[in-house]
Parts: sequence; structure tokens; C-alpha cells
Amino acid sequence: MENINKFKEYGESEQGNFKIIDTIGIPHPYCITPKHLEFNEGRMYLDVERAEQISKEKYPTNINKQAVCDICRKDGKEILTFKEHKQALVVECKTDIQNNKELKTYLLKIKDLAIKNKFEGFAFLDKR
Repeated sequence: MENINKFKEYGESEQGNFKIIDTIGIPHPYCITPKHLEFNEGRMYLDVERAEQISKEKYPTNINKQAVCDICRKDGKEILTFKEHKQALVVECKTDIQNNKELKTYLLKIKDLAIKNKFEGFAFLDKR
């Protein structure tokens, strides 16, 4: 229930069929590794960006010793930094979304707030 309150500012659609309930990482969630903890400089909280920076300075050519997203590393394609991993809003859908005017109206209503909060778009969760 905590996430629902977190997204209260987005409200619901007119008939209550659509509302924001969570976020999702895009293109995927950022996955930390033990390397992030190793390069965290003993902090009580995890400073992912600082761990990335320190590890890249120490091992500039060895990606396996760096604190990077484990999903990116295992994928073998481009390694995205923590900041390059974005978030989208998850819309709970209690009815069909195809050609749905209520959904279109709701998304247009919350679009500016989503952009202001630096979300990249929307993902839809079928809760029918």
C-alpha cells in the first residue's frame, strides 16, 4: 500500500479504471553487485554512482572488476550507467486499454506531471 500513496498525486482516471501504482526500470532495472559494496567507501547507504566512478578509475579497462549494472554486463551489449537507467510509471488497468478514451484522457492529464518527475513513459498492468 505504500506505493499507492507515493503516487497519489497522479490520481485516478474518471471512472477509476486506471491509476499509477508503481515504477519499472527501463530498459531494465539497475542491478547492483558485490562490487558496488566493495567500492562504497564504508558508507551506511549505497552510493551507486560513486561506486561506479571509483571502480572505473581503479580498473579502467576491466569491466569485470568495475561496479556496473549486472544485467548490462551479462548482456554483453552497452553498459549503461546508473543515471542512464530510466524509470517508467506502471498503470494499473481494470479494463481493456485498446482504443480506450478514458485511458487516453487520463494519460494526457498526468503527462506533464510525469515529465516533470522525469519518468520516461508508461507500462500497463492488466488487473481485469
